[in-house]
Amino acid sequence: MERNTSTEAALIRVRANGVYFYSRYVVYFTETIIIVLANLLTLIAVKRSMKLRNVPANTFILSLACADAMIGVLSPATLMTAITYDKHVWISSVCLFRGPYYAMFSTSLHTLLAIAIDRYIAVVHPLTYRMRMTINIARNICICIWLVQLTLWETLTCYYGSRISVGNGRPGVSQDIFPGKIVAFLTQIEILIPILGNIILYIVIYMKLRKRAVFPVSNINNVETLNVNQASAKTKVFTKMMALVVGYLILAWSPYYIIIPLYKMNDPGTPTWYVYTLDFVSILLYTNSFMNPIIYSWQYRDFREAYIKILK
Repeated sequence: MERNTSTEAALIRVRANGVYFYSRYVVYFTETIIIVLANLLTLIAVKRSMKLRNVPANTFILSLACADAMIGVLSPATLMTAITYDKHVWISSVCLFRGPYYAMFSTSLHTLLAIAIDRYIAVVHPLTYRMRMTINIARNICICIWLVQLTLWETLTCYYGSRISVGNGRPGVSQDIFPGKIVAFLTQIEILIPILGNIILYIVIYMKLRKRAVFPVSNINNVETLNVNQASAKTKVFTKMMALVVGYLILAWSPYYIIIPLYKMNDPGTPTWYVYTLDFVSILLYTNSFMNPIIYSWQYRDFREAYIKILK
């Protein structure tokens, strides 16, 4: 029992600060409301605007908005059952909420990678882009991403989450779900690969667009030249918008994955400052889910006009 008391020391000290303990939940729940409303606005905008709906890349935007909205929906239930002494409550929350919750974060990352691939095709093959990437192809890619991520995370969280020793003075803590090797695997496959893939693809895209600006397209067929230049202009605006989305994603995610490996919440030596810092970087991580619609409206006129029409 002495080990259990010392194990929870950092958490108990944080809980003892009543103002902080309750204010953190106010901040989290406020963020979840903003996340759901902002992404719901994006979903309605794409569905109601013919101009947005007929663009294959916006199918990925729809998938991304759905995943981010689900993060907002699942977040309250996940937070409320994040630390519990009841094994049955813990196992139920892991399978019902935490598995899909993790899956939505991974779905967002892999959807962004799919958008980067889409942008690469649009830049490298502007005239044949519509043949290479149709709305049906984009929809099928999104369905595959969702099925793979949900299956993976539900299997892992239910299997490992049910094996945590909850009860007898020890709370179940989310950081303890996965063994170290599984965490390393998930970090590489589900986080690092999509982020590195996005960075590499957008660097290549930037170089392609820069080269095209230095050596503009010229052809005997003036109509074909005009079509290439028009397609390139639209592609450049959309690609810049998505590059900013990826840039903010890296800014929001990096602190979390720097701080998370340092301690485990149930280790006796976990200092109180770690709990506070983890809360802060978690809040920063959540902002990524509602910043995308803000970037869309800032960078892309079609989205901005659609948002304004809905709000009016």
